[in-house]
Amino acid sequence: MKKTLFRLSLVLATIVLAFASCSKEDEYDEDLLVGSWSTSSWSYFFDDDHTGYRIQGKVKQEFEWTLDGDELELEIGGYEEGQSEIVTFTVYIVEELTETKMEAYDKADSSKTKIIFTKKK
Repeated sequence: MKKTLFRLSLVLATIVLAFASCSKEDEYDEDLLVGSWSTSSWSYFFDDDHTGYRIQGKVKQEFEWTLDGDELELEIGGYEEGQSEIVTFTVYIVEELTETKMEAYDKADSSKTKIIFTKKK
């Protein structure tokens, strides 16, 4: 009986450890995002209250952002003249995030073209 309980405990412990190791692959510090970033086409501004905006030429789009594991989601709001509010979502898969650089790709991009974000000083 004692051997059976011991074996059962070992099996349960193994199962718990297996599921504990199945956490998100990449966890990034969202504080690293706060600030100004640029890509080859957009300039991004991330505020610590999870809001921000991006600019391309004369186009400015405000967004709310979340970083969950390796997914950076931008909820971009906007208005078209004579229409109700249009909200779009862009989700980037972050592959690297440091104090000066972020490498990511658009989740909707099947070719996974890498986008390099460079932090402005």
